[in-house]
Amino acid sequence: MASTYPTSLDAFTNPTSTDLLTSPPHATQHADINDAMEAVQTKLAIGNTVIGTYTAYTPTFSEITLGNGTIASYFCQVNKFVHYYGRLTFGSTTSITGSSPMISVPVNQSATFPLQQFPMGNTMYLDASAAIRYIGQGTQNTAGFFRLWVLNTQVSYTAQTFVTASVPFTWTTSDVINWNITYEGA
Repeated sequence: MASTYPTSLDAFTNPTSTDLLTSPPHATQHADINDAMEAVQTKLAIGNTVIGTYTAYTPTFSEITLGNGTIASYFCQVNKFVHYYGRLTFGSTTSITGSSPMISVPVNQSATFPLQQFPMGNTMYLDASAAIRYIGQGTQNTAGFFRLWVLNTQVSYTAQTFVTASVPFTWTTSDVINWNITYEGA
């Protein structure tokens, strides 16, 4: 029997203590288990790619114009778990064009994943000219995208503030948006 894994689970016949070595055939039993194990090893891979491989992904943006900026982002999906990280480095024609910028995700979020500002992970904003990093969050608000926030500590409690063309600083060439998020995929 050729293994049907990972499309479906194999159905093996378990011999009992009273079965002869010919029922099921002993050689067939070993061959089936060997085929199944090879299928499992193929699925899991080897080396640093065990249980998931990171794949490059080019996101789309809402309220961000990429222009001549550069983007590098990668994701890995294991079952429904998705890890996604990336970096947008501003070029001279890159800009934030609205008051609520968003970046697309490589795998749509699960319909059961909360859509109301649920934190998906961390963001970091580098003001390259001042060499200052600002910490924020990526939250899900619209299916297929995550929203950019910066944490504001100029109030009694830490609060989220939308990233804009001038928050947390005025964006210019070499400034950076980094993200590291996880979520349940569809």
